[in-house]
Amino acid sequence: MRVLVTGAGGFIGRHLTASLASEPGRDVVPTTRDRRDGTRRLDVLCPADFAPALAGCDAVVHCAVGGEAVTVRGTRLLLEAARRAGVARLVHLSTISVYDAPAGEVGEDAPVVGPATAGYPGWKSAAERDCIEASGIDIVRLRPTIVYGAGSRWWLGQFARRIQSGHWGTFGTGAEGICNLVHVSDVVEAVRTALDHPAAPGEAFNVNGPEPIRWNAWFERLAAAIGAPPLRPHAPSALRRRALAALPLRLVGKAAPRLAEPWLVAMPGRSEVGLFAQTAIFSTDKAGRRLGWTPRTGVDAGLAASLAWLRAEGLASPQPSSAIDKASLRPRDALAAR
Repeated sequence: MRVLVTGAGGFIGRHLTASLASEPGRDVVPTTRDRRDGTRRLDVLCPADFAPALAGCDAVVHCAVGGEAVTVRGTRLLLEAARRAGVARLVHLSTISVYDAPAGEVGEDAPVVGPATAGYPGWKSAAERDCIEASGIDIVRLRPTIVYGAGSRWWLGQFARRIQSGHWGTFGTGAEGICNLVHVSDVVEAVRTALDHPAAPGEAFNVNGPEPIRWNAWFERLAAAIGAPPLRPHAPSALRRRALAALPLRLVGKAAPRLAEPWLVAMPGRSEVGLFAQTAIFSTDKAGRRLGWTPRTGVDAGLAASLAWLRAEGLASPQPSSAIDKASLRPRDALAAR
């Protein structure tokens, strides 16, 4: 099977390309817009790039990320080009952000936002709509949750920096929502399954990890893993105050970046305030029933697999951490696995 990967220079794309390339019988074509790391050029907004890149490909995994044009128009152009090239299957990486006001246990039949919704959720919803309406090609839509692992600049790198700043902590009920973490290795395995399984086409599948935990617990577990001191508790209202203070502080940062940067790193975005309180758990039961895929990497194992990268980035103590120990967890840290 010859598989083209868009966005192969990104976090998920790099892990996926390496994994697929190691499999006998897989011929991987990694592509990026700027041909980084020796990849083939494919700008999903440049129609002339498609035919040479897709020639001879049996399948496509669409990992490319960007703004509205890349997410919506780029996906539409890719779908049409893949159909013309005779590609048999396309795996589209969507997101749980498409769900509309999720709460409780959320399955794939839960309401999604409309394509006209502003921002990233609406863009991804529009891309999914085009996947559903496309003909002449088998399409699988995967909806990953919060993907972390070595190379994760946001969910690992940025949060480790927040913790290292000394200004981050726990936030009481403000961060007792559910953190739906999924390790990148489980996402890669879900993609591999979606490429091969006969029951996958035409369906959407949540891709979540086996261990949903509270956000406060995630902050504590990450702090322990990187060798940081125990986190200080903050009032729940601190999150909202910081989000409101972030905008003027960013303006200060333009004039005096060294003054603002130590504080900016610990300022959550407004969307994070809602995310940290969200109570939804995204079920992977459908993927288990239909595809036989289940997540395997719990938070401890995922952090352990990420420590070498964190240390290389200067985001973790060079000394091994003994804090990743399930026996030491408080009862509230881990929620019942699905």
